Amino acid sequence: MSEAAARLRGVGRLYLPDGESGGAAAAFSAGPEGIAFDDGRAGMVSWPELRARASDYGIGALTLEWERARGPVALVVNDRATLAALSPWLPPVTTATADDPGTQRLSKVLIVLLVGVPLLALLLLVTQAGRIVDWVVDRIPVATEIKLGREAAIQQKTTLQLVEDHPALPVIRELGARITKGSRYPFEFHIARDPAINAFAMPGGFVVLNTGLLEQADVAEEVAGVLAHEVQHVERRHGLRGLVHAAGLSMALRLALGDAGGSIAGAWARDLARLGFSRDQERDADRAGVAALLAAGIDPRGMATFFRKLATGSGSVPALLSSHPASEERFRAVEAMVPSGMHFAPLDAQWAEIRGGG
Repeated sequence: MSEAAARLRGVGRLYLPDGESGGAAAAFSAGPEGIAFDDGRAGMVSWPELRARASDYGIGALTLEWERARGPVALVVNDRATLAALSPWLPPVTTATADDPGTQRLSKVLIVLLVGVPLLALLLLVTQAGRIVDWVVDRIPVATEIKLGREAAIQQKTTLQLVEDHPALPVIRELGARITKGSRYPFEFHIARDPAINAFAMPGGFVVLNTGLLEQADVAEEVAGVLAHEVQHVERRHGLRGLVHAAGLSMALRLALGDAGGSIAGAWARDLARLGFSRDQERDADRAGVAALLAAGIDPRGMATFFRKLATGSGSVPALLSSHPASEERFRAVEAMVPSGMHFAPLDAQWAEIRGGG
């Protein structure tokens, strides 16, 4: 048999250093001495020069690689009959190893994906936590907030001694109705028998004043100032933002997607005692509270008067100031928001007689 007749004909895909990234079809002939390409683009390559490995380009395909001055050259053959005919001459077939440049690149990519991406996500959570919380809160429907707030209030009531026959309760509810007129929240106002000087409002509109706070208020305007401030924490969704932040990303997303239940309400009730507000949120509640009091025709200066009195009083810091830090700068800012020369009708003159009742 002549040498020409003994040579094997085949077709593969040829990858050259300066060729197309996707390779190009190439016809070749093979014999005992090596492989020669019909168009001469890759010249002649002997079998000792070749490396053979299982190809990434298809099941059963084989990649033949060798070096030239211009860079690495590869021929991918996926015809099984051709590969069977070439087998007597082929070098040992290997799989990709850690020393293989392609494998090293893949390993680096995997390291980035498995380590870098989670670290980047953690960095974003830390540096963009405020924006993430705002994004989630903006997507929580008010109806969902009210529903969860009511469920949390039910759980909170089990820890409170509410006084439904306190003589100050009608006054507080009347003031609350004036301050919240036109609100999107169905506010509830309650008095709890507790000597701690404190008040709080839960997302959704559940507001509680302690008897200890009422006894410290000399006039109804001071109570109205506290109410207006607490109401605006609800209206401005400050508490909701704090609770979403405390709940963590997974629970926050459940809230944003509307998948909420009693477990979240329970977490709200538990976190309420630890919930604090930032200085910006306190100033925001002051400004919005003053605006609400002015719209209701109530003297807003009672807010500053009451907080200043608590801040300068003797003894330990009242619980109200622990969650609502007070400062002289805040007091003056509240008083400065009241238009000069503006007069207000006094509130219930009987406050002194009813504040400590019940």
